[in-house]
Amino acid sequence: HDTDPLQIEVVPIEDLPTIARKPEPHRQAFYCIFFVTEGSGTHYIDFSGDTIQPNTLHFVGPGQVHYWDIASTMRGIALLFAPSLALEIGEHGLLDQVNFFRTINGVSSLRLTQADAHWVQATLAALRDEYVTHSFGRTASIIALVQLLLVKAQRLAEQIETSPEPVSAEQQLAARYIQLVEQHAIERHKVDWYAAELAVTVGHLSKSIQNALGTTAGALLRTRIVLEAKRLLVHTNDPVATIASQLNFEDPSYFGRFFKREAQQTPRAFRKEFLTKYQN
Repeated sequence: HDTDPLQIEVVPIEDLPTIARKPEPHRQAFYCIFFVTEGSGTHYIDFSGDTIQPNTLHFVGPGQVHYWDIASTMRGIALLFAPSLALEIGEHGLLDQVNFFRTINGVSSLRLTQADAHWVQATLAALRDEYVTHSFGRTASIIALVQLLLVKAQRLAEQIETSPEPVSAEQQLAARYIQLVEQHAIERHKVDWYAAELAVTVGHLSKSIQNALGTTAGALLRTRIVLEAKRLLVHTNDPVATIASQLNFEDPSYFGRFFKREAQQTPRAFRKEFLTKYQN
């Protein structure tokens, strides 16, 4: 479907290109939802591992680095859609509201009951049918089914979290801060910029983040910058000085000290250790 305006794929996981299933880190260009029905091992998303097991959903967003360490044959269904389609799917801010595809405080995998797994499998089958049949209302139906899948997954995630309390003003501010950090961490390294964007004082923002998330606004921002640095170190062959520049550090040596302070090793040591371990 080269001329198909719908940039979406619904395919068996075992039919994905071999590179997508090998234990080699690659940076994702699409939104991906993997429904695993068989298999074991570990799925690494941004250097954090999730167990591969039957009846599990895994979520990977654009820009995230991920790879599979498969212990036994993995089967299931992969749903991939482009950021351009995401704009239509998230017309009413849906993608901002769900806890998936996030770098900070996100949900990267979800274990399903047998009943929920059957529902997900049926919904993905309906998506596949809509994609291949080209019937009336195909685009609207596909968008609606993806939205339905995301809503169902979010509800299940919220049931697991067991937090029935209403969202406080501090939690709302924290969510908006996280969203801004996701969008601007590479070019904006100072908490006061975010406070100004959110029309609050730095003190109020810091206190709200501490109360809502148990960490500091600065720590969240630094964590996000380091994550982007790690992604570039393992996904590119660029020199450390080039990566420092890409991350808007004017002084490569300062970037090196920053990275070592946050990651407990130098950028070069991190790259060497990671590639030695995972790219045999």
